[in-house]
Amino acid sequence: MHCLFYFVSNHCHMTPGTNDPNQQKDVIADYADELQQIEIEGYERAVKKARNALFWAGGLIFVAEMINMVRTEDGFDAIIFVFSLIEAGVFIGLALWSKKKPYSAVVCGLIAFIGIILLSIVANGYTDGASGAVKALFSGIIIKAIILVNLIMPLKDAKALQEAKKQGA
Repeated sequence: MHCLFYFVSNHCHMTPGTNDPNQQKDVIADYADELQQIEIEGYERAVKKARNALFWAGGLIFVAEMINMVRTEDGFDAIIFVFSLIEAGVFIGLALWSKKKPYSAVVCGLIAFIGIILLSIVANGYTDGASGAVKALFSGIIIKAIILVNLIMPLKDAKALQEAKKQGA
């Protein structure tokens, strides 16, 4: 309430003898618009973290695939290289899409990230047995956890931002 009094006293230049209801409505509408803008900026900060997590996921997946490819005896494999580029491209594309549709992009990114982890577990389990599956699950667990947290935490804000953009359009 103190903020409203401060805002009205600083932005409402009515003289004591003037009680123009239109000017009072304008002040309240301006105050509501400023509050909505502050709220949207908070949503955008949270979505920016998710966007950065998507960029990081794409880059780290590509680097990890390249390191694993070099560590094998076969050396460079064009199929793995192209597949890695596609994986990274999906996350970079989702990060860029998050500027237009933040909630949709973050949800798709979360599904894709979990899907790649599960695919890695299944593929390594198939080729190396249970030890390969466990290794795929726990390798880079801290990085995986950080990316997952940065994708899950801003979901509510991403949804609110997408709704605000829809209403503003």
